[in-house]
Amino acid sequence: MKNNYQKILLVAIAVYASACANTNFKVNPDAPQPFHGTVETREIKIGSRVGGRVTEVLVEEGNSVEINQPLVRFDVAELHSQLKQAEARVAQQRARLNQLLQGFRVEELAQASAVTGTAKASFEVMRNGARPEDIAQVKANVAAVEAEVASAKVSYERFNLLHQSGDLSRHEVDSAKYRYEAISARRDAEMKKLEVVINGNRHEEIQGASERLRQAEQAEKMMRVGARPEEIADARAQLTEAQAKVEQFKVLIAEGELHAPARARVEAISIRPGDVITADQSVMKLLEADQLFVRMFIPEPDLAKIKIGQQVNVTIDAAGEAVMTGIIEQINEQGEFTPRNVQSRDERNHQVFGVKIKLNNSAGKLKSGMAISVSLQ
Repeated sequence: MKNNYQKILLVAIAVYASACANTNFKVNPDAPQPFHGTVETREIKIGSRVGGRVTEVLVEEGNSVEINQPLVRFDVAELHSQLKQAEARVAQQRARLNQLLQGFRVEELAQASAVTGTAKASFEVMRNGARPEDIAQVKANVAAVEAEVASAKVSYERFNLLHQSGDLSRHEVDSAKYRYEAISARRDAEMKKLEVVINGNRHEEIQGASERLRQAEQAEKMMRVGARPEEIADARAQLTEAQAKVEQFKVLIAEGELHAPARARVEAISIRPGDVITADQSVMKLLEADQLFVRMFIPEPDLAKIKIGQQVNVTIDAAGEAVMTGIIEQINEQGEFTPRNVQSRDERNHQVFGVKIKLNNSAGKLKSGMAISVSLQ
């Protein structure tokens, strides 16, 4: 049996050699061999910096989207409220800065001057005491009130006697009594006032009047001199900070509606309306339509055959035909899968370098993940 197999093998070799001789077939070991790779595309993961509750999902998986097309909307009502507060803060700080720059109005300066004058007059009265004519006036007031007290007392006593004889009601007697007591209290106040006028004010009261005068004069002086440079600088800084806060809220509100950054196809959606997501959470994956490329690996001995910018032919393995050309746009600087010892040529084939080839998929024949072959031109 073994001899029969050997005979068949010899006959086959002879037939193959004869065919090669008759057709002038020659094997060319230097003929370029195709390289193999996989089509990849750039993924875009869509997410929001604010997060929150999803109100609308405007696309579905498999949809093609254009640049700036709305994809998802979030509830940002609270951010709008915070923006209004920030804008009010800007208006407040701007008004403060304008006031510091322009100074006080004439009416405000006049009012401050009047306050100073009143405080000064009060202090002078406290320090110098009452004038003789003021004392005389207070004494006259006391005498007048004493007369009223005497009259009220007589009336009260008479009404009380008439009530005891049954000629007057108790209500009229009480009214006379209340009038007598009220006039007596006013007399006591006038007498206390006369005592103060005669003896003068206490030291503590004079010091209080002096301090009020000092404060009024200082306030008027500051109003007339105007704001210090430090105050103006601080007001400018406060205004700038408030304006930055407004811009920050505007950016966050814009994040409440996500848009497609490029032409792409929706690959996966991980949310639905009503979901609550955290900030920076990925909610959708897009595959960029115009960013298809081939990732392949070339053995180290073949590196001399390629260069950046070189044009290549790309063939889809499933179709078996060249469908487009590509351009080599990247060759990795560092090899991969390097064996421990690289000595012979065969061993150098185990050291490969990654190569990226940019493709033009205008015909739409390529999809991410396809196996392709690349031939060097």
